[in-house]
Order: sequence, then C-alpha cells, then structure tokens
Amino acid sequence: MEMRTSFIAGAKACMPTVLGYWSIGFAAGGIGALAGYSVQEIGWLAALLYAGSAQFVFYSLAASGAGIVAIALGVLFVNVRYLLMSSSLSIYFNGKGTLEKFIGGALLTDETFGVASQYGKAIGHLPFKWLLGLNVTAYVNWVIANILGAILANSLPMSLAEGLSFSLTAMFVGLLLLTYFASSTRGRELVAIIVAAVVVLVGFQHIDPNLAVLAATIAGAFFSSMITFLKAKRKDRWIQHSS
Repeated sequence: MEMRTSFIAGAKACMPTVLGYWSIGFAAGGIGALAGYSVQEIGWLAALLYAGSAQFVFYSLAASGAGIVAIALGVLFVNVRYLLMSSSLSIYFNGKGTLEKFIGGALLTDETFGVASQYGKAIGHLPFKWLLGLNVTAYVNWVIANILGAILANSLPMSLAEGLSFSLTAMFVGLLLLTYFASSTRGRELVAIIVAAVVVLVGFQHIDPNLAVLAATIAGAFFSSMITFLKAKRKDRWIQHSS
C-alpha cells in the first residue's frame, strides 16, 4: 500500500510538466509524419529513443540524407547531457539494485530530472517508487502524444509544429528557477549559472552547440564544487584554530 501511494505521489508530481510533453510530443509526431514516417515507426521511435530534442535531430538529419553514423553521433551528442543528470541523481541510488538504477536512469528526462532533483534535495532521499511514478507518467504521455501528433499531422500547420518546440526550453527554465529559489545554496548555484552562461556564449562561436552546452555544464559544476571545497577547507581550518 505504501509503495502504491509513493508511485501515485510521483505520478502527481509529473502533472505540471504533462502539458509540455503533449505540446512537444504533438510537434515531434507531426514532423515525423510530414517527414514520411508511419505512425507505427514514430511510435516506436518515441518509445525507444524517448528524447524530444534527439527525435527532432533524427528527423532533420534523416531528411537531409545523413548516414547512420552521422545520425547516431548527432543523437549521442544531444543526449550526452543525460550522463550528467544521471550522475547528479546517483547519490540517491547508493545501496539500490542494478535494475532500479537502470530503470531510474533510462526513463530520465530534462523535466523529470528537474522535478526529481528538487524533491530529493527537499527530503534528503529519492524513493524509487516515487521516481518510477514520475518517470512512467512522463513516458506514457510522451509516447501517446507522439502517436496522436502523427495521426493529426495533416491538420497541424507546420509553423505551429515548429513553434511548439520552444515550450520545452521554457518549461525547463521554469523548473530551474523553482529549484534555484528553493535552494539554500543559491550563491554557489548563481556562480555555476554565470560560468555556464559565459562558456555557452563563447563556445557557440567556436564549437558545436551541443559540445558547448556539455562544456558549460562541466565548467559550472567544477567551479561550484571548488567553492564548496574551499569553504569546507576554510571551515576545517577555523575549527582547528579554535580548538
């Protein structure tokens, strides 16, 4: 009973993001259909790849005639950020089984990461059943939205389908702000945000945008970690000096 309650609580926590999944899912399914893929193919891609930005990259590269290797590398570069997100949540999986770790990471998205990290930080741990409810709700809504988007593609203007892609960014920014304002370490997080923004602005002019985003994430996390480390060292010195 307790496990079921935890799963339902996780599903309810996903509700604020469902509209975003539906809008982006409709767009992805619609673009896939307009690119010549069948409803079944779009459904399988949504279920197996399960990454909105990567699906847009897949359709774009495939339409331009790119080879399998180029498509695979493009999807990999777009999705490499999930390695960082999963690593961030790994502290909540200490002592858990391999299957729970695999399921928790495999169904992770930008939005569920934002919700899960905020929840885990608030209560100090991340129940697997809660995370499963969160992730499964997002996953089911994403696949259904893709399929319905493909079915209704002929009635959706292409301009509308392309415009909906911005809601993914807007929704994630909203989750980031909620996490930031609820945090007790906003100073360090502000440093990470500033460093990441600078790296992105510089990197976009010289390297691939996805690599720039990855470098910005690593740089922001590094500087934030260094500040935490230096503060801890200073505190240790103060304690030793006082004693």
